[in-house]
Amino acid sequence: MITNCLQRVVSPVSRRVPTVVTFFLVGVLTSISWAQPLEVGVYDLTRQGWQVTAITERNERRPGIAPYAELWRIVSVTDYRLEKSGQVIICEMRYDSQRDRQDETCMLKAP
Repeated sequence: MITNCLQRVVSPVSRRVPTVVTFFLVGVLTSISWAQPLEVGVYDLTRQGWQVTAITERNERRPGIAPYAELWRIVSVTDYRLEKSGQVIICEMRYDSQRDRQDETCMLKAP
């Protein structure tokens, strides 16, 4: 009798637990994916069918780095907006003149 009673109580709960856990995990993973940068750049995205819909460029003037601390360094920044199937990705490409280094970061824009 106790077994039947426990079975009636545990059975509905155990059927709901996977649904609740799945819902929670999907929500967490989705929110994490919005916050983390993508591992691809503008070139890779355009090869995957993404279309560049906007480009903005600007230069940022920053203090120099030793031994050129007396010189201003220029960081050229180019922002790209890419779209595909209603989704939007924003990419930022930076070139630092004194470090002679280019960095690129892309993130999926939240709807």
